[in-house]
Amino acid sequence: MSVANNHARFGKFTQVLLVDDDKFMLEFVGDLLRELGVMNVTTAMDGAQGLAAFDRAAPKPDLVLCDIHMPEQDGFQVMAGLATRGYGRGVILISGQEALTLKSATLMAQFHELNILATLAKPVDKLSLANAMAKL
Repeated sequence: MSVANNHARFGKFTQVLLVDDDKFMLEFVGDLLRELGVMNVTTAMDGAQGLAAFDRAAPKPDLVLCDIHMPEQDGFQVMAGLATRGYGRGVILISGQEALTLKSATLMAQFHELNILATLAKPVDKLSLANAMAKL
């Protein structure tokens, strides 16, 4: 399925939460999401802000994109927080970390019974993001 064909489909994502401590990545991935048809992207600069934004959200996000390595509360803690809150929609992990860290994050998400759609290496590209989103 091409990215162009996915544009209309991803409009169904009414709320997306994007958590990353890098302001450039928040803007870059936020722009990719909007190019794919997502209109409501909430951003947070760390795990604590991400979970607070999740708690405030009504309705809850259809999709959470989360960096793994962040100061204070990292992606592992965000995943634990999402699991505690019973989050059942899609999660995409993003990271510039090495393959072993990405594998550990995926295993942690599976342990918490989260619906991991993908683990994407930075820099995230539009096609990989669209393919991950298509799994939900």
